Amino acid sequence: MSTDWQIGDSVRRIEIDDDVYAELERNVKGFEQPNDVLRRMLLEKSHSTPGSSGGPSPAAPSIPGALTALIEKGFVKAGDTLSHVQVRKGRRFAATVETDGWIRTELGRYKEPSPALGKLVGTSIDGWAYWIHDPTGKSLRRLRAESGAAGRGGR
Repeated sequence: MSTDWQIGDSVRRIEIDDDVYAELERNVKGFEQPNDVLRRMLLEKSHSTPGSSGGPSPAAPSIPGALTALIEKGFVKAGDTLSHVQVRKGRRFAATVETDGWIRTELGRYKEPSPALGKLVGTSIDGWAYWIHDPTGKSLRRLRAESGAAGRGGR
């Protein structure tokens, strides 16, 4: 795989193999493209603390994911699974809740339920309504309402 890029008036090309591209896709957050992942990873390293030993910089604190409030209130636990079934298409999608409230799917980590599910199904979809929390059989939206946690738009 190769990519063209332009700096000033000249075009540069970089070639990466399938394993590198797959790793970029595994590190996607939200709606990032592989180029965004590279930019984020490279810029994080270039902004390390002055006077550091040149080793890896300490991990930045994780931004809390959308399920953090549900975890804190005991409605969801880290390691719980989420599922969505498209009955007519015979497809099932799965995700895992992580300790920081993020959602992990086979395609990466997501802060919010909708992008996590949307990336899997290939279209925009309300993850709060359609992800089912396997241990309770309830939608994330229902769990959020029962917990008293606020959602966007008063939902």
